[in-house]
Amino acid sequence: MGVQRGSEELDDSLDLLLNGQQYKKFQEMHYNAILQEYELNIVDIRVLLFLYEHDCQDTAKDIVAMWYLTKSYVSKSVDKLIEKGYLSRKYTKEDRRYVHLIVKDEAVPIIQRIYRQQKKMFDVLFRGVSEEQLAILREVAGKVRENISVALREGI
Repeated sequence: MGVQRGSEELDDSLDLLLNGQQYKKFQEMHYNAILQEYELNIVDIRVLLFLYEHDCQDTAKDIVAMWYLTKSYVSKSVDKLIEKGYLSRKYTKEDRRYVHLIVKDEAVPIIQRIYRQQKKMFDVLFRGVSEEQLAILREVAGKVRENISVALREGI
């Protein structure tokens, strides 16, 4: 009979999708001009977009919780984006340790450029995928993401 090779439920395509390395390379290829021109990396782009898109989630802790990035990656990115003039810090009077991150107007043209490139990237990524299939993918991805979050919280 021999040794069973993996689960029938998880084929190479799904494993590659969940692993994300292939997607990271794909992103880097599409964002390459922006990354080089503004001396940014993918984490910097994620931080900018997250803060721009999530008004009520505006702390480094929120970014870490959403993307499961290490605190040090987010901290380095925030420091770099502040140094470049794209973000600013706003401290609360009640607790100076609680720092809100504000996207400055100087970052908006970069973000708009990222959105334009992102649209091109998604056009390639979802070529041949119907709206119905995309809706199913979003639903399944949401469930998988939630299952992973629960498992990580519970230490499963």
